Amino acid sequence: MNWRTLLSVCAAVLLSFPLVFLLRTLFRPEFIPVEPVTTRISPMLDIAQRTRLMTYGRNCNSSAECDPPLGCFYEYRYGHAYCTDSQCTTDAQCSEGQVCSKLATQDHGPLVRICTPAGVRQEGENCFRVPDDQRSACAVGLLCAGKDYWCARPCHPGEPGECPEGFFCADTTPEPACLPTCEKQGCPAGEQCIQFREGASMCAHVYGTNCQQTPCAENNFCSPITNPAHPRKVWLRCIAECGKDHPPCPVGTVCDAYECLPTCDPQAPASCAEGYRCRQPWPDSPWACRPDW
Repeated sequence: MNWRTLLSVCAAVLLSFPLVFLLRTLFRPEFIPVEPVTTRISPMLDIAQRTRLMTYGRNCNSSAECDPPLGCFYEYRYGHAYCTDSQCTTDAQCSEGQVCSKLATQDHGPLVRICTPAGVRQEGENCFRVPDDQRSACAVGLLCAGKDYWCARPCHPGEPGECPEGFFCADTTPEPACLPTCEKQGCPAGEQCIQFREGASMCAHVYGTNCQQTPCAENNFCSPITNPAHPRKVWLRCIAECGKDHPPCPVGTVCDAYECLPTCDPQAPASCAEGYRCRQPWPDSPWACRPDW
C-alpha cells in the first residue's frame, strides 16, 4: 500500500467518527440518573422519565417488582404499596408544615424521599413512619427509625459520642440512628423499663400485665403496644393467635384480626382493665377491650 492509499483510508475512518457518535446519541436510551448505590436513595424523576417506566404507580408487594430506580413504598396513610420514585429532594418542595423525609421501601429497596408533616414527637418517643398529622410525626431533624418506630437522630455505628446519654447507635432502617435504652440508668417511680426490638428499651407506665416479667402461657406471645400520641405509655398483654390453622379463642375472648381479645359489654363501664376501653373500631368488628386512645 503506497502513501496516497494509506492517507485515503485514514481520512475515511476519521470522517466516519462524527456519524457513529451521532447515531449512538440518537438511538441509545435516555439515562435515568440514579444516586450512588451507597446511598440507595431513589431520585426524583421528571414526568417523561416516569412515563417510560411501565411499573410506575402500580401496586406491588416487593421492590423487585418495580423498575429501577423505583422502590415499592407502603403508604400507611392509604393502606397500599406502589412503585414510586422520590417525591421531593428538599423541604422547600413540600407544603407548609411538611418536611422531605427519607423513608424505606419494601424488601430493602431504595429509600424514597416523601413529604411528611413536621411533628412534635421528641427524641426517644414513638412515631408513625408516614404520619397523618403532627401528633404522630417527629420534630424537625429527627428520623422515624427502627422496627418499633422511634424518633431518633442519625449516627454512625462504631463511632462513640454521637448519641446522648441513655441512647445507643443501632443499625436501623432507613439509616443508623440513636435508639433509647433504660437498662443502665433505671426508671422513675411508676414506670418500668420495657424491652423492644433491636436492643431498644423505654421507661413507661404499663397498662395490663407486664408479660416481660411474667412469661405468657404456651403458644401465646408477649406484645408491647405503643401509640405516638401517648408517649411513655405501653400496653402489654399475652396474645393468643386465632383464625386459620389456630384453635378457637378461649372462653371470654373473641377473635379479631387474628388475635384473641377480651370480650366486653359497651354498656358496662368497668368491663375492661385500666388503660383499656370497650371499643368497636369498625362496624363489623366485635366489641372487645382495646387500648384506650
